[in-house]
Amino acid sequence: MDRFAPAGPAWSRLAYDELLANQLALGLVRANLKRPAGRRNVGDGQLPGRIEAALPFSLTGSQTRAIAEIASDMSAPTRMLRLLQGDVGSGKTVVALMAMAAAAEAGRQSALMAPTELLARQHARTLAPLAASAGLTVAILTGREKGREREDILAGLASGAIHIVVGTHALFQEHVRFRDLGLAVIDEQHRFGVHQRLALAAKGEAVDLLVMTATPIPRTLVLTYFGDMESSQLTEKPAGRKPVDTRVIGMDRLGDVVDGIGRALEAG
Repeated sequence: MDRFAPAGPAWSRLAYDELLANQLALGLVRANLKRPAGRRNVGDGQLPGRIEAALPFSLTGSQTRAIAEIASDMSAPTRMLRLLQGDVGSGKTVVALMAMAAAAEAGRQSALMAPTELLARQHARTLAPLAASAGLTVAILTGREKGREREDILAGLASGAIHIVVGTHALFQEHVRFRDLGLAVIDEQHRFGVHQRLALAAKGEAVDLLVMTATPIPRTLVLTYFGDMESSQLTEKPAGRKPVDTRVIGMDRLGDVVDGIGRALEAG
């Protein structure tokens, strides 16, 4: 009877058969999944090449794989729906920029939507100099942009002069119009509702969708498992990145936290 014990060969065989059946079923779902028609959203690769040459670090193996997977999706006759998952500091934003550069080569625009203005401005600061190395224009659109500045941004989106726009919920407001939106990138996608994501994608024709997160939620995992969403994983960090140190501190020590942040800022 030992062979029927939990660690015996019978249990191992049952587990293997169940895993194999699930994978075969998943393959059938993906093979028969009907996605909306898309448009070819890639060029000859020159713009992404210029950006890569301007990077102060070399792309990791997982970044290179993710970029290739996204490029393959964007060149397909169906719309892309892909999840890009990676820890903080793994380089998701650079991967997204490569995709946005590919869309620009195809003559289309891109929008990156972040859940907060602080994160949106952080993305814009990261993207702007790298995009400029490929001759691409980056703008930011949040609730803070007012008056003439906002009018100029809206005009640039409508004319196509702005290739990449980074923003918050302001991006899917009715008065925001693009000349030809081709790629929508959603950061920390669990912070947005389905209707908000669809509202941004509806700003263009056959818009490819890339969602990024460091913390996938169960619904995201279910979509990935059952084939509605492809997935790319960033498992490495670029050379020179400091490890992320996460600690839980009680509210009674909030002053110590503030002092520690101040010391870190002074140290550069």
